[in-house]
Amino acid sequence: MRTLSLTLAALLAATVASAAAPDKAALLAHVRESYSIPDVVELSLGDFKASEIPGFDVAEMTISHGKMHQTEQVYLSKDGKHYLLGSSSFRDLGTNADQERLAKMDLKAAPVRGNAKASVAVVQYTDFQCPYCQMGFRLMQDKIMKEYPDNVRWVYKAFPLTTIHPWAEPAAIAAECARQQGQDKFWSLHDALFAAQREITVSNFEEKLKGLVGQAGLKEKPFMACYDGKKTMPAVKKDQAEAEALGVNSTPSFFVNGHPISGGADYASIKEVIEEALKGKHGKL
Repeated sequence: MRTLSLTLAALLAATVASAAAPDKAALLAHVRESYSIPDVVELSLGDFKASEIPGFDVAEMTISHGKMHQTEQVYLSKDGKHYLLGSSSFRDLGTNADQERLAKMDLKAAPVRGNAKASVAVVQYTDFQCPYCQMGFRLMQDKIMKEYPDNVRWVYKAFPLTTIHPWAEPAAIAAECARQQGQDKFWSLHDALFAAQREITVSNFEEKLKGLVGQAGLKEKPFMACYDGKKTMPAVKKDQAEAEALGVNSTPSFFVNGHPISGGADYASIKEVIEEALKGKHGKL
């Protein structure tokens, strides 16, 4: 009888341990989303064991990319709801990283191309002097918006890299000044700036801009008053601060419903995440 009781107790303990076992796949998926870790980086997680922190278990996570390997400690609360990775802050497994990123974006105040009520937003942080941003512009204009004219809204965000692109910030200010005459005027100057990118230099920017203003059909006097007075600088700075809060450090940077696209202007990656978003994955607008 005593042997039977011990056997039942052991089975019960095993059952409880099994029920409390963390879902490693779900945890790793959340880590990948929360920290924007690209798919080319492999993540693996060891077994959890009691840690030195009361109420938390700990496991070793291995981060691998080619021949490079790094390990971090992952602390998971006993109830399986919160975790701590390395020296970062605590994360809630019940949160959606894409939704959190969307919450940091002001989409209502931004220029939009396409269906403004579309369920999928491709947000592009861009720099008018950046050659790769010109590629991103072409990709969005010539491919994405033609493939998804009703289902995708293309959202512009300014992120001039002032340390390496000296006329990018003046161009961003100019684009916002054009927007004061209508969103269609914004996109006209936006497109014209990218089309003329290779012809523009720091020394000829002002001269080229005046020509592009006429090309975009803008009223020159109010536009120049806005541009010369840098009246739209706050809007540019707001976008820059938003980008930095999201961890953006290069251009172009794309987010599809809050999901970051690794590789910049990569058509296949953007299209893949758009298709996922259309099926209800990632953040909700």
